[in-house]
Amino acid sequence: MRIGIKYQILLIFGLLSVVPLACFMGWAYWNAQESLRQRAFEQLKTVREIKKREIEWYIEKLQSQASFFAQSLLVVEALKAFNSTFQQLENEILPTDYLFNLQTYYEDEFGPRLPETASEDFHKKLIPKETRNILLQKQYLMGTKATLKDADYFEVHNRFHGALTALIQAYELHDLFLIEDETGFIVYSVAKEIDFATSLLKGPHADSHFGQLFRRIRHTGLKNEILMSDFARYLPSGLAPAAFIVAPIFDGSQKIGTLALQVPLRKLDEIATSRKAWEAEGLGKTGETFLIGPDMRMRTDSRFMIESPDLYLQTLREKQLSQPADLMAMEKYRTTVLFQEVKTPSVQKALAGLSGTHTISDYRGEQVLSSFAPLEIRHVKWAICAEIDAPEIFTSIRRNAFQSIFLLLAMSLVVAMVALFLARTLYQPINQLAIGTRKLGQGDYEVRLSLHRHDELGLLAETFNQTAQALKAQREEILQKNALLDAQKSELASQTERLMTTNEEIIAINQTLDLKVQERTQRLQAQNEKLMEYAHFNSHRLRGPWPLSWA
Repeated sequence: MRIGIKYQILLIFGLLSVVPLACFMGWAYWNAQESLRQRAFEQLKTVREIKKREIEWYIEKLQSQASFFAQSLLVVEALKAFNSTFQQLENEILPTDYLFNLQTYYEDEFGPRLPETASEDFHKKLIPKETRNILLQKQYLMGTKATLKDADYFEVHNRFHGALTALIQAYELHDLFLIEDETGFIVYSVAKEIDFATSLLKGPHADSHFGQLFRRIRHTGLKNEILMSDFARYLPSGLAPAAFIVAPIFDGSQKIGTLALQVPLRKLDEIATSRKAWEAEGLGKTGETFLIGPDMRMRTDSRFMIESPDLYLQTLREKQLSQPADLMAMEKYRTTVLFQEVKTPSVQKALAGLSGTHTISDYRGEQVLSSFAPLEIRHVKWAICAEIDAPEIFTSIRRNAFQSIFLLLAMSLVVAMVALFLARTLYQPINQLAIGTRKLGQGDYEVRLSLHRHDELGLLAETFNQTAQALKAQREEILQKNALLDAQKSELASQTERLMTTNEEIIAINQTLDLKVQERTQRLQAQNEKLMEYAHFNSHRLRGPWPLSWA
């Protein structure tokens, strides 16, 4: 299929202008995208390392504080006093209505905090049975300040409670516990939840992760030993996620009890979530950092749960990214801690002790740039991830890409118009040359091109006209010569005809001569025969009698 020169010119202009420009824009887009990707990875890595060090420092500080508190004179004296007065409460007389009132408290105030799946009599299993447990919980959980007014415990509590409360407030702790080792009773608690005055060896919360942690350090002989538990849902705190740090309390060389600090999730959340100032820390509108435990569940809240919980839960529900039970728990407690499962390559690698950055699909099913690393914290295995949605990173470059595409289309239009103008400018004379050449090829020697151009096309048109004129002159000359040849041919034909006539006459004469020659030859033969006879006769006459015939 032949392509007209006009379209060839348009194609050539497109190949020489638009295509290289498009290739350059594509290369520039890819290069800018990679540059943005690397810059985002570096920024995520920086944020990740800052958060990692801040969390590690904070947990290490808590552990050091636990050891420091446990060895302080204030805590040693407080535990000794609480141990002594706590034992004395067993001899107190328990009023008949105290247990009933405490049951009412558990049913009306604490019961609604339990899961909907809990049995109706579940809270009854949590109500303490011993006199001192009931007295202390009635005094401090229900706020009946006059209950133990005359007891020594009340005086000891008033003496140490202010200092211990100020201590945990200064260090932003959730709670501080003093535990007697022999029986495992929590003889003192700042926050006073339902685990207060219960035993971590045989009480209702003995099987909790707090109780298990206490039993691990109960018989330690090391003053500086510190243990920490991972976050788990803790019933006395309303099933809120809780982690604990425990340290032994020694009076000289004798271990007299255990100090426990309840790690505040709020503080870890503030560090991980940038105190809700994500954009100020360079995480844009979709960036976040979060902690993950060995069960691949979050240890801090998701940014999207904090900002738009309903939309976040709806997304998980529509994409079926979480189990229904986890979704119900997140919806009820408005937190992703211990409920949001994150089984991504980043988490798997971080929990395996690796650090790095890559692009993955996150727990929401979105493409994100992810930076991950393990946390170096004693006794717990956590990982940290810093992530940001990929579309947000590439929004600016995609906006520039759209602008570039628009510019490319505009330039393509301009190039097409220029190419069309040039094509038309070049096409018209070339088309005339093509038409003239076709007519000339068909024998029209009168064709002439009227192109008044001072360029190669004008020179070509002038040459064409000269060629047509020369061909016309040559044709006329050839025609004249053909006419002359035709005349000569006619003369030759006449001469040939005359020669043929003469030849026929000569042939006729030759035939006549042949006949005469034959006749003469016959006569000569006849005469010769007679002469032969005559000679024969004469020869016989000379020799003798002649034949009778000769007579």
